[in-house]
Amino acid sequence: MPQKFLFLTVFLIYYTVQSFASQILLIGSDSREQGKRGNADVIMVITVKENEIKLTSILRDTYVYIKGYGNGKLNATYRLGGKDLLLSTINANFKTNLSQTIITDFRNTADVIDKFGGVNLHIDKGIHQYVNRYIDEQASLKGISLLPLTRTGNIKMTGDQALAYARVRVAGTMYNDQSRVERQKDVIKAVLNFAMQHKTQAARYFYDLWSLIDTDISISVFWDICKTFLNKPKIPKSQIFPNYQAYTNERIPNVGLVLKLKDFRKASVELNSMIN
Repeated sequence: MPQKFLFLTVFLIYYTVQSFASQILLIGSDSREQGKRGNADVIMVITVKENEIKLTSILRDTYVYIKGYGNGKLNATYRLGGKDLLLSTINANFKTNLSQTIITDFRNTADVIDKFGGVNLHIDKGIHQYVNRYIDEQASLKGISLLPLTRTGNIKMTGDQALAYARVRVAGTMYNDQSRVERQKDVIKAVLNFAMQHKTQAARYFYDLWSLIDTDISISVFWDICKTFLNKPKIPKSQIFPNYQAYTNERIPNVGLVLKLKDFRKASVELNSMIN
């Protein structure tokens, strides 16, 4: 299966036709090695209704029961058992009924963003050094030299720089999974805005996209999604589950820092309300 990329794929699944499933789980793997399945770095539910489209990000450090493995972080389920285990874990813990998936890998995201000529993002002083650390890591993985960020503020970023930004989870002096999700959304919106302004150029990448994702969707429906998006550009509503009042940050031995839900019943009601 070819490598896949995340952020360009996202804008294509926002706008869909009625024959497509109403809920799609988007899985972004953080695999560092070719052919090896990593944790799920991105877990999003795309909800499609006649007059509404929603994007719900599920925080990857949410502490859940994983059948056959005991309690652990939600993101570990993809590494342990692929999309089937991730789907069944979400459904079992939160009483959802998800079945359709799109699986991506962010390793090629940088190349796609570079085709678009980069994206505009804002870098503040608090995360500048962390972005450069991830740029260095990506350079090492690729075996090439990459340019670090030399300043803060509004910057036209290369694909690798934008990808590094999306991986930072620092918020002030704390590590915060929600902050990483917000940065992922920043990159998604930047790509969306470019696609809206350069429809012809975005459409040229249709077959590239199709060959670089693993999905339950047929190619004809996928093309309808592309056309629908390009004809009716509109950034969808985005939200994050669970909300910060629904969990506590705890460190679990042999697991690490997790988001421990206070009440699974209430959390299940909340998630179903968000994605339905």
